[in-house]
Amino acid sequence: MTNDYRIEPAGTAFIVIDDLGEQVDTYPTEEAAKQDIERCKREDRMYETAKLLVDTAIKAHMERFGVDRETARYWIFSASEVVD
Repeated sequence: MTNDYRIEPAGTAFIVIDDLGEQVDTYPTEEAAKQDIERCKREDRMYETAKLLVDTAIKAHMERFGVDRETARYWIFSASEVVD
């Protein structure tokens, strides 16, 4: 994910387009569109960080218990459903 968002004018509104060319939403002002791009970028960073943390947990579980990735992933994901 490159986090390359862009704003395109649409009449009196502004459309935010993500790095895949998908429309995120439409906003009444360019400033509102810019604010939402910052929100999207922050969410992208949170998602990427979470993926790294999960991958690290899976690898640690594999090493500690001598299991394959699929088994370790099963246990990590199972445990994540009950963590509050």
